[in-house]
Amino acid sequence: MESPLEILQRYWGYPAFRPLQEDIIRSILDGRDTLALLPTGGGKSICFQVPGMALPGLTIVISPLIALMRDQVEQLSRRDIPATYINSSLNAVEIDRKLQKAMDGDYKFLYLAPERLKSEIFLARLPQMDVSLIAVDEAHCISQWGYDFRPSYLEINALREHLPGIPIIALTATAPPTVRDDIATKLELKQPAIFTQSFRRDNLRYHIEPSERVAERILEIVEGTAGTGIVYARTRKRVKAIAEYLAKNGISAAAYHGGMKNTDRNAVQEQWIQGSVRVMAATNAFGMGIDKPDVRFVIHYNLPSDPESYYQEAGRGGRDGKPALALAFSNPQDLLEVQEFVEEKYPTWDALSRHYEQLCDHYNVKTDAPPAMALPLDLAAIAERQKLNPIKFYSSLQLLDQAGIVQLHEQPDDYAYLQVLVHPNEIITYKQRYADRAFLIDHILRVLGGGVYQEALRFIPQVWARQLHLELNLLTEMLEQFASRGIIAYHPPTSVPMLRILTHRHRLSQQELDWDRIQFLRQRSQERLAAMLKYATYPGKACRSRMLEEYFGEMGGKECGQCDYCQAKASPQGGRHIQNLSTAILSYLGDAEIEMRQLIENVGEGTREQRIDLVREMLDKGILVRSQGLKVMRAKR
Repeated sequence: MESPLEILQRYWGYPAFRPLQEDIIRSILDGRDTLALLPTGGGKSICFQVPGMALPGLTIVISPLIALMRDQVEQLSRRDIPATYINSSLNAVEIDRKLQKAMDGDYKFLYLAPERLKSEIFLARLPQMDVSLIAVDEAHCISQWGYDFRPSYLEINALREHLPGIPIIALTATAPPTVRDDIATKLELKQPAIFTQSFRRDNLRYHIEPSERVAERILEIVEGTAGTGIVYARTRKRVKAIAEYLAKNGISAAAYHGGMKNTDRNAVQEQWIQGSVRVMAATNAFGMGIDKPDVRFVIHYNLPSDPESYYQEAGRGGRDGKPALALAFSNPQDLLEVQEFVEEKYPTWDALSRHYEQLCDHYNVKTDAPPAMALPLDLAAIAERQKLNPIKFYSSLQLLDQAGIVQLHEQPDDYAYLQVLVHPNEIITYKQRYADRAFLIDHILRVLGGGVYQEALRFIPQVWARQLHLELNLLTEMLEQFASRGIIAYHPPTSVPMLRILTHRHRLSQQELDWDRIQFLRQRSQERLAAMLKYATYPGKACRSRMLEEYFGEMGGKECGQCDYCQAKASPQGGRHIQNLSTAILSYLGDAEIEMRQLIENVGEGTREQRIDLVREMLDKGILVRSQGLKVMRAKR
């Protein structure tokens, strides 16, 4: 048997493992349940893929994201490692065929969405699979204490019941102590080996800037910082505006968000990775699974709603170990916006019930049966017709999806997917039988390669039509005919998000949606938001790196020496300057109540950003208090 290092070098071409990877792999190969916490960029997938290759049988990988499954399966296929995925994008015939091949030992890796674990078709075939390892990616999703809880992850225990004695590895990038404990409990890990890489990133300079000149400051930072970077923003509209503003000012920039076509997203992502696009303006849809080492800055136009998201996104900078800037803007308007964002994530019961009724009205759902087909989901059109807030309506849809009442397929996909179903030895027979279309079979094999016999691979029909000098509708017709005859499996592109309504129309009950759990999740999201706001708005309190490390349970670390707090502390004028500014603020206030904006604009000492920081700190310490509206005054002694 090849050693783990030999497998790494042979299939991945890396000369050596990253820190902790080899220790984690040895633990798995010794048959131990293992919990691995590796920060963003720590190489989590290697930790289960290498032992999966070393062990004799199949590795089942639980993953929550369809796009990530596809990417990892494609990467494995390019390395001649047989792998496949099963999720809600496939029909029953395709799922059955893939499960049969898994039973026959044709795959080394089977990626599953957690929802599939309770399906009868999977559980009936599971005992006949030679499973050697279970990997749970994004394991924090199993914990209600985590920031991205998925109820479907609770189905993983059913898998363990059917596969006693099979080791399990749970992997995540960000998990405070309560979440780590919950992962081990929910997965029933038996005396797990726990590996935790330090959350300290010595090369990252964490800064918070309270400026309200956000676009201008981003331009100044980009112009003053060499290398590539990412600018995160909360909305698609803002992302596009940032990219356009930077481009207008001579910066090579592109926009990336979930509403773009897959081909467009992948094209700009590849341009950014290759360096022809310098700055990627993006929503949080960008970055998962991307390992670009030379990112020199990650800027947050808007604060994320929790420290976990911030740490992961900021951590995409400086993966090569060289210095990188992680800067987030914080101003009063954005603080209100992020609080509203968290509030809208969990609608009231009345709002959720009303949204369900309006959804049924829009699609004319009957009380006797759900619609048979997947339905196009146009949030804007539904919101306009039903007079809804689209963000709140979308939040309700997500909760209905978690409860199994609807099923969301959110991302449109303009790729087509194709797999050859017949044996390679039979392909000549089919070329002779359909001689007038043999050129298409040749094109499929030439462009997609031998991996197309193992897995559905993606392509762009418009490109093939140009290459083959065919009308697009004729190419589509030929592919569909091949599919109808069992030669290939073919999935045409889907141009819009889709929705399935899984139950007949009925009156929702709080028990059906586990409303107590949703209320608990609302409370947890508020607590994580409070932690994020504390990190962003407590100037002069503590080193930024230490605040993040302590949030994740890593205590006793030294100050980083390079965040905004540490830099201000190191300045010989720092303490005296703060005292002078504090005196100036109190002197300007006197005994009056003054609008905060007026106070910040008119105090002569320090910069505007420093005045904003100090006023917030004085409010936190009770030196100042808020009065009516946005006015502040001295606290009464």
